[in-house]
Amino acid sequence: MSSKQTSGLADLSSQLSRAVETAAGYAVAIHARRRIPSSGIVWRDGLIVATSHTVRRDGEVPVTLPNGESVTATVAGRDPGTDLILLRANGVKSTAERAEESESSVGSFVLAVGRPGRDVSASFGIISARTRAWRTGQGTQLEGVLRLDMGVYDGFSGGPLVAASGRIIGINNSAFARGGAASLSAAAVDSFVDELLARGHVRRPFIGVAVHPVTLPQVTVDRHKLSSDSGLVVLSVGAGSPAEAAGILVGDVLLRAGARTFERMSDLLDAIVQVEDGKALELALLRGGTPTTVSVSPIDRGAASGDDQ
Repeated sequence: MSSKQTSGLADLSSQLSRAVETAAGYAVAIHARRRIPSSGIVWRDGLIVATSHTVRRDGEVPVTLPNGESVTATVAGRDPGTDLILLRANGVKSTAERAEESESSVGSFVLAVGRPGRDVSASFGIISARTRAWRTGQGTQLEGVLRLDMGVYDGFSGGPLVAASGRIIGINNSAFARGGAASLSAAAVDSFVDELLARGHVRRPFIGVAVHPVTLPQVTVDRHKLSSDSGLVVLSVGAGSPAEAAGILVGDVLLRAGARTFERMSDLLDAIVQVEDGKALELALLRGGTPTTVSVSPIDRGAASGDDQ
């Protein structure tokens, strides 16, 4: 290996070390579960963001700051849909700078930084993919989830994903990728923080049905001149839900909302999310083989779960 190559590797190594040192200045340890602590990020002055599944308490949360100081944070809110939690810690200052978009392209070198204890740890890899629409186990569609090709160690969830500059790209979450490595973009986290501070929770429109995709017989499609041979059969209707109030029944087949046809459960979720507060969703459906329409007004449940929509 030439001296020029050796010098280049040494420069890269030094740059990555400085990036970890920068990230260590805003990565904290959160003591809210058994065994090892999880990580968090001082996102804004007085506010710490972490992954909700790693903070298993809703009262006071002990936090170890980058300088080793121990403080007690309080839960400002959490959202199972994005698996994020927001903690308040008076007097905590943020130094986290957002990365440029060019630093988070596919193939970019990145570092996952965690503080699963007093000291910081890091892992090195690349961004392997950017997803435009990521559906979580809670049924929430997220924008800006990054797939990572790197090792993620215990306690890293909630810690920062950083560029070689040390600027923050997102928050790491191994639960998104079912044990693999993934990160939710800084822009998505900022949106969560803004909405939580404004509303006290993240908006989750809900009508109260469980559905399953079905394929309609061609004779039905031809008879009613339907634009699609797919629909969503209603398996259950929640008591007291908007769907019940609208008269939706078990066995109804939901066909479309406006021009949006329903082929997958996510299609209905997408239609519900786009309804503004106080507005109604017009659903075309088949009931006993006869087309009809219903108007249903979603309510804000804060978070929906499972296949209930």
